[in-house]
Parts: sequence; structure tokens; C-alpha cells
Amino acid sequence: MGRSTIISGQKPVRRKRKHAEENRKKVLLSALRFAAVILVIAGIIMLPGYIATKIQSGFKSLVSSRVHRVEFLGEGGSLAEFDRETLQARLSESADAGKSLDELAQIAGSLAPLSKVEVMRASPDKIVIGFERRAPALRIDRGVIRLVDSAGFVYGSCCVLPTQDAEAQLPLLTGVLATDQSGLSNKEEHELIREALGLNEGLAGKGLKAASFRYQNHRGFFAIMEPGDIEVSIGRAPFDDKLKRLAEVLERVDRQKVSRIELDYHGKAFIKERKL
Repeated sequence: MGRSTIISGQKPVRRKRKHAEENRKKVLLSALRFAAVILVIAGIIMLPGYIATKIQSGFKSLVSSRVHRVEFLGEGGSLAEFDRETLQARLSESADAGKSLDELAQIAGSLAPLSKVEVMRASPDKIVIGFERRAPALRIDRGVIRLVDSAGFVYGSCCVLPTQDAEAQLPLLTGVLATDQSGLSNKEEHELIREALGLNEGLAGKGLKAASFRYQNHRGFFAIMEPGDIEVSIGRAPFDDKLKRLAEVLERVDRQKVSRIELDYHGKAFIKERKL
């Protein structure tokens, strides 16, 4: 009969293999446990965000599926000067399409002469628009007549609505347009508009009124005064001293006899009388 002999300090090959297999199982089990712990932790961390996203998505879906009502709370005048119903319809349509509140504010500002727009959601189906109207100070010729507010912002159109009678009386500014022909840059155009606003304000401070302002390269501003249609050559800013002289001259002359006054000479005023 055969014998098996065990040499001191050694184990049979079969036992070695069994032991190695058990070690591999332990290592694999430990790795699976570790992975499971990581997945549980990740799930705990991500679950609130996932739930919030679902809630937000559901709310957006709910909001976008509603028909929104739009109301206005404004300062600086009513909304009668433009088509209120058209604005309400456009904003309601945009809100129904899921536009954000910021996007609704931009749409309102682009459609109406508003200098400040705040959009609030009063309820899931009600949008409230808070606004401040722009204050027009001049008209400006842009091929079509547009308006300029007191900050120099060009907007809207004039004067096509019956409610724009007051705006139609504002002085008309011409010659201020950044084009290749005019040689003006956008920055220079904006500076000239601000100068024209300052000139108009300065005249009002002296109790004077201009029907129009015209800018001419290398000469500056010309004004047509009311009453009398006197053309006044004023030049560029600063205007304080020139307007002081103009007020003094107009107090002394017969406007019916004067056709032109030139102020763009230092400390002097030249008067040209009308031809009889």
C-alpha cells in the first residue's frame, strides 16, 4: 500500500490552495462592503438635492401650465401712454412659456418707456410688475423721432399717440448721431446728448425755452428760441456764462427784429437783425 509522508514545516498543496481561496473571498467581501458604504453615503448626500430638483421641476411644470394674470403697480404716471393690453398679453404669454422673472422684466423694459422694472410673483398664476416711468426731456431725430430721458437714454417713439401731446412740445435735437458721415463715435454721441440735456436745463433755469437744438461739427450747438424763432449760436459746454449773456440780450432786444444771436465768442454777443 502507498503512503503519504508529511515533511516537517510544510502543508499539503491542497490546503494551501484552500487557504488562498478563502483569503481572496475575504478581500472581495471587504471591497464589496466598502463599495456599499460609499454608495449609501453618496445616496444620503445626493438625495436632498435630487428631491429638491424634482420639486422645483414639478413647480415649474405647474407654473408653466397655468394661465398667468399680469398686474401693474407703477410710479411716475399711468400706463395710458402705450398699449397696456398689448403689454399685459405679451408678459402673460411669456410667463406661460416659463420665462424667468428677470426675463419678464427685460421684456417689459423693452416694450414700454420704463426706467425701472421689478417683477414679483404674487401667486403661482399672478405676476405683479412694479415700475417707474422714464421722464422724457428731449426729442431726437433718428430718422424717426424718438425720446431722450433725463439720463440720456434714447427710447420709444414720438409722437404717434394722442396722449403724447406734451412730449411733442419737447425740444427736438438733431445732428447727434454716430455714423461714418458724422464722424462721431458712440461715446461722443452720448456725451453730446448729455450736453444738450444740460443746455436745455440751463435755458429752463433762465426762464428760456428752445424749440430745437442742432449740433454742427466744429461749431457746437445752435438753438431756435421760442418765441420769435431766433437762431442762437451757443457752441460747446460750459454754458453758464453764455446763457447768462443770452438772457440779458433777450431782455433788451425786440425779438421781432432779431434773427440771430452769436454767443460762441468769449465774453461777447453778436446780434443780427432781420431784413425788412
